[in-house]
Amino acid sequence: MSAESKPQFTVVIPLYNRQAYVAKAIKSVIRQTYKGWKILIINDASTDKSASIASAFTSEEEISLISLDTNVGISKVLNMALKHVTTPYFVQLDSDDWLEPSALEILAKTCVKHPEAALIYGNSKLWLENKGKLRLKKIIRHRQYSKMKFLITFDFMLTPRCYKTSALKAAGGWEVNDPYEGRIMEDRRMCMKLIDRFPHRFVNRNLYNALKHGRQLTNAANIKKRNVLRKRLVLLYLKKWGNKHQPVFGHTSSGYLIVKKLKKRKSR
Repeated sequence: MSAESKPQFTVVIPLYNRQAYVAKAIKSVIRQTYKGWKILIINDASTDKSASIASAFTSEEEISLISLDTNVGISKVLNMALKHVTTPYFVQLDSDDWLEPSALEILAKTCVKHPEAALIYGNSKLWLENKGKLRLKKIIRHRQYSKMKFLITFDFMLTPRCYKTSALKAAGGWEVNDPYEGRIMEDRRMCMKLIDRFPHRFVNRNLYNALKHGRQLTNAANIKKRNVLRKRLVLLYLKKWGNKHQPVFGHTSSGYLIVKKLKKRKSR
């Protein structure tokens, strides 16, 4: 890979009250085997020590921090990041997760091999935290999804999400015109926008580490909101694609809406 062909990444870390985790996220980028990166941290008005921990890394020229006075939510944070990203690729890293050391190197090779791809993703390790100790629960394995399959598969989200910056801009960025102003299910909706419009590529390698811990908020109210958006997303794209299928919805034991099957509509 010549110097001229090397993809450049901005790793965007949205940050809100993750003082126990954000340093690990940042260090996982610094320790990448591939060095064509920048880090952009956007602090969404954290009320803990997250911002001061992140700011300790900004002496490095490649690492910058923007702190907001008011909490605006994940989609508005990502849209703000998009305005500042000048590299060809935009990689989202949640502030309580971390990258595998060779993640960017593998993504870079995929970007060179598939320059048409607007979205590149791989597999992830899912970790559980209990009393400060981590336990590997499973490997989250994805695949090369068709548009329809991705639309109706409500499972773990694609990670890492390596976006082509120009595709994000062409798609209009993240949606904020829903009842929750883009605070919920922003990742799936953005991936669906890109998969619908552009080529995408799956890399069958473990590239990302996702952490489940007690500080993450999952309650009945949030599940209900997520279900509203899940149903809206499915109906929106089925209509866009000609309304040839009728979804049969159901729920998991935890209360999440799923698509149990698609029934072909009878032609009139």
